[in-house]
Amino acid sequence: MRSTKKPLSLLIMLCLLMTLSILLISGCSQKTSDAMETASAPMVDITATNTEQETTLSDTALSDTWVITDLAGRKITLPAEVTRISVLHPIPCQMVWRLAPEKLVSVDKQFTERLEFMSDDEKKRLLALPINGEFHSGINTEDLLAVSPQVVITLTKDTKIESEQKEAGIPFVAASKDTLEEIADSWRLIGKIAGNEKEGNELGDYWDETIKKVTDQTSKINESDKLKVYYAQSDVTKTVGSRTIMASIIGLAGGISFMEANPQMESANTSEEIQVSLEQIYKWNPDVIITKTAKGRDEILSKEAWKDIAAVKNKRVYASTKYEMLDRTQSLMGLMWTSKVLYPDKVKIDLNKEVKTFYSKVYLDNNVTNDQINQTN
Repeated sequence: MRSTKKPLSLLIMLCLLMTLSILLISGCSQKTSDAMETASAPMVDITATNTEQETTLSDTALSDTWVITDLAGRKITLPAEVTRISVLHPIPCQMVWRLAPEKLVSVDKQFTERLEFMSDDEKKRLLALPINGEFHSGINTEDLLAVSPQVVITLTKDTKIESEQKEAGIPFVAASKDTLEEIADSWRLIGKIAGNEKEGNELGDYWDETIKKVTDQTSKINESDKLKVYYAQSDVTKTVGSRTIMASIIGLAGGISFMEANPQMESANTSEEIQVSLEQIYKWNPDVIITKTAKGRDEILSKEAWKDIAAVKNKRVYASTKYEMLDRTQSLMGLMWTSKVLYPDKVKIDLNKEVKTFYSKVYLDNNVTNDQINQTN
């Protein structure tokens, strides 16, 4: 009996030892596997982080430039940050001056002749800037490149814009002054380019709101009651096309401009110097004549040849005023002045108050007087 039990006990113990050994080996193996997995996990995270960094760097590289659509509908690539701007027309030049004066590196000739609303110190600074020409009389590309602009701002009227851009190798962007509404769009466009989108948008909105103050009243005038208006340039038998700032103002003010009524005589709708004959003016017989200058008004009133035109007979020949011209940046006030001249009983506007607000906002001039507001050109 004793001899039978001993071998059996030994066998059971061996089996228990083998089972324990297997369990210990399995546990160690699992720990080793877990340790390996834990050690390899950061490698995956590092790869993901590197990928994110590469994407960010790639986006930054792409954002070194951006694309803007100008008012001629052209898509232009610009540097992400524009700090040097040249301008080839006085209206966009004044806009850049208002929104980012330190970024003007050269100006057009006409702008330097229109600094009467600036302080003496600012006049001196602006007159020291290089002049690179004008869009309608040509530019000196070599002089332009010498001031290293990152962008050149011109107008939609600039027929040489593509060839100038190609020759200079610099982006040329077109603003517009063809209509009063497009000047509002130009404020917004130049605000984006100059890095002052907030004020560019505010001034564009101010433009639109001021136009609306007038059109809310003039839009109620019956078509049959609208006055025919002839706009006379310095040469009084030259007028303007139907798509010009002057014609735009006359239309918004509730009038009908000469070329709007006589499109068959229009050589170019954006031209501001269209020659017409006195006979053609007589035949149309305008109710009102607005002249660019006081000299032009006096010429019309003093010459026998004009005396039978309705505007002359009824003493409705007016010279536009310096602070409310139908051209230039102050053309917005030209709209208010024109609407009051055409329909003094229908348009209720405090012109002196509006003009002072305009010069405060646009020229940063808070010293305009009532006497200045009535000055003629």
